[in-house]
Amino acid sequence: MSKSGSIDIETGHILAFKPVTITPVQDWNGITSITLQDVDMEMGQIATTLKRLARGFPIPVLFNDQLLERSCALDCGLAFVDTEIGAIYLHGMDQPYGAQYEFDVYLQGLPIYTSHSYTSHRHIIHLDSFRFHARLPDRDKLVDEADVIKRVKTVLAQTIEQRFIQMKATQSAEDFVGFYEMLRHWELLKLLNDVPVVPPEALREIIAYPVCDTEVFDNFEQRPEKAMTRAEIMARGIVSIDDDIKQDGAGRFMFAWSRDHLLYYGTLDSGHWLHALVRHLNDEELVIEPINESHQAQFLGDWCWVPVRFCEAYRIRLGQDVVEITDEACYQGQENADDIIVPKGDCSAQALQQMASFRSEYDEFQESTFESDSDAFIAFVVANTASDPVNAMQRLLPNFCGCPALYGKAFVVELDQQGKPASVMAYPTESGQKQIFQTSMDS
Repeated sequence: MSKSGSIDIETGHILAFKPVTITPVQDWNGITSITLQDVDMEMGQIATTLKRLARGFPIPVLFNDQLLERSCALDCGLAFVDTEIGAIYLHGMDQPYGAQYEFDVYLQGLPIYTSHSYTSHRHIIHLDSFRFHARLPDRDKLVDEADVIKRVKTVLAQTIEQRFIQMKATQSAEDFVGFYEMLRHWELLKLLNDVPVVPPEALREIIAYPVCDTEVFDNFEQRPEKAMTRAEIMARGIVSIDDDIKQDGAGRFMFAWSRDHLLYYGTLDSGHWLHALVRHLNDEELVIEPINESHQAQFLGDWCWVPVRFCEAYRIRLGQDVVEITDEACYQGQENADDIIVPKGDCSAQALQQMASFRSEYDEFQESTFESDSDAFIAFVVANTASDPVNAMQRLLPNFCGCPALYGKAFVVELDQQGKPASVMAYPTESGQKQIFQTSMDS
């Protein structure tokens, strides 16, 4: 029933194009209504479909006397912008990090295209029905859809760019760079070229010992907490490093860590002012020089086999700059010397985390092998650096906190010629006599 009259007919007759009798309406209440009888469909499915179809409809829609939500309609209260393709509402432009990339397209108020379906927060586009057309009779697909959507994306990007230009003139630099991800998605990073702060997404800080695999071991890099000014960046220095630690070694990362340099990952527009400050370490020759090297030895673990050089410290030279490291070992990489330099201040096995990821052929981390190689490497370092047997014993002893029966006791441990415990003596026993525990294989 509508203003023009009413009909009462079976849908099969309509689909068969049979003649339809229209009955005039004397007292029309201003509402066009459709009443379905003998419906062979699930009610929930009907309701869900109508809610989807009504979201952008230009006039109110009721289903069983309940008003359906029209959250995407032109008159719903959203701030639409008139463009050459129709009206566009930009979602997520009111606060940093609220950026959205997806969009819904409507034609004559009906949904006709969606970029993706996994997010509910989207840009809304109502196409001009004089310029764009839908496939009949269902009007569920655009005519020349690929060409239309390509044009939609172009105009949407232009509209977003204009909005960002307006925002850039009114927002603080710190707030504006908060839209970095959306600017990058829409290829608008050029708008940051003259902004006086750099977004955190473009920078990294080295916060821990560099390793070859941050999925297996702890991540040694993190973003700065906030955008950084030119003065802050110049005070610390900024470098780029393209090395793969396992292949190329950790020398350049150790250099940058020692000097607290920032890392740049090449994400800004080529015209950004930051590029003039970035030092590209891979363009400079890397030289690592052991200081007072004592000797070399071969470590033979279950997973890692590697030559190790022991020294007081080592220098890393890049260009005219030198850093001296005394307490962190460094792996030189498979493509270089393929050895580990251990200074006197490092008694750990952390250098193995630069050399290998301990992943099997099935990409599974071999934790037990990693732990056994780490324990063996620590013992290996002690054996090659300790000059005092007591000091060596102290460094090699495990932690006995899990065995309360040993607390407060004194022991004498005798080692055999292979370095394995031959006997353990406890002082004193309850009788005041020595108590000897043989630990040989045949005792």
